Amino acid sequence: MVKYIGLDIGGTNIRVGAINENENIIFEYKEPTFKDVTCVEDLYFKIINLIKKVPNYEICKAIGIGLPGSIDKNNNTIITCRNVPLLKGYPLVEKLTCEFGKPVFIENDARVAALAEALAGKGKNKDIVSYITISTGLGGGTVINKKLFYGSSNLGSYFSRMLLDGKNTSDSLISGTALINMAKSKINQETKSVEELFKLSVNGNTIAQKIVEDFKHNLLVLLLNISSTINPDIIVLGGGVLNFKSYFIDSIKDDFKKAAHPLAQNTIIDVAQFSEPGILGACLLAKMNK
Repeated sequence: MVKYIGLDIGGTNIRVGAINENENIIFEYKEPTFKDVTCVEDLYFKIINLIKKVPNYEICKAIGIGLPGSIDKNNNTIITCRNVPLLKGYPLVEKLTCEFGKPVFIENDARVAALAEALAGKGKNKDIVSYITISTGLGGGTVINKKLFYGSSNLGSYFSRMLLDGKNTSDSLISGTALINMAKSKINQETKSVEELFKLSVNGNTIAQKIVEDFKHNLLVLLLNISSTINPDIIVLGGGVLNFKSYFIDSIKDDFKKAAHPLAQNTIIDVAQFSEPGILGACLLAKMNK
C-alpha cells in the first residue's frame, strides 16, 4: 500500500512514483515536462494530475519532490530552477499542501539522488556518504547518519560550485555539457555526445585524448577535495556520464589511492546502484521529514 509519493521534476521528464512501508517502489510513471505546458499554471496542474495517477494517492503520508535548483529551506521556496525556470519563485509547496492536505517537501534533485544511494544503494550501512552526479550538469550531496547535510545556509556539498583549478567550477570542467562543448570547439562542431568523445580518444585522436585526460584529472581533484574536507566512508558516482565508466573509472580509483591523504586512502569510490534514483530519493525525502 502506498505510503509516500515522490516526484522527480527534470528539464526533459517529470517522473512520479510511490513506495510502500518496506520502501519498495510500487508505482512509476513519467511524462514530458513541457508537453502542453505554456505557463507555470499549466505545469502546476500537470504535477497535480501526475500525483493523482498514483493508485490510492489520497492515503499517502507525505509527498517529496526533487528538482534541478536551489531551495530556501526556511520558506520552502524555489530560489533557482535552471532546467525548469517556470518554477523559480513559484509557491509549489504551499499550493500542493493546500491541494492534497499532505506535507510536501522539496529538495535539489542531486541531493534527492544522494539520499537514495545513501539509504538504499551503494552507501547503505555507511555513516557518511557523498554522492556526485555527472550528467548534463554536475551536482551532489552528502548524507551523514542517514540525514542530508545542508550546511549553515543550505549550500552544503554543492560540489558543482567547487573550484578545481583556481577559477573554473567542477560543473564547467567535468559535466557532460562541458565535455561536449570542449569537443565541439576543439575537435568537431558536429560532436553530439560524450560517448563520441571517449571513442575518439580511444581511436587515437590526440585532442580528444587531452580532453579526456583533463576530465580525469579534474574528477580526481574533486574526489580528493571531498575526501579531505568531508572525509566520507564512500563517494558514489552517478549520472549519464557514468554510462561510459569503462573509459575512466579504473584509472580514477587507482590514482585516488595513490594521491589521497593516508587517512583517506580507504575511502571507497564506487558507481551508483541506481540509474534513475529520483523517485526513490524523493519518496525517502518525504519519509525522513514526515
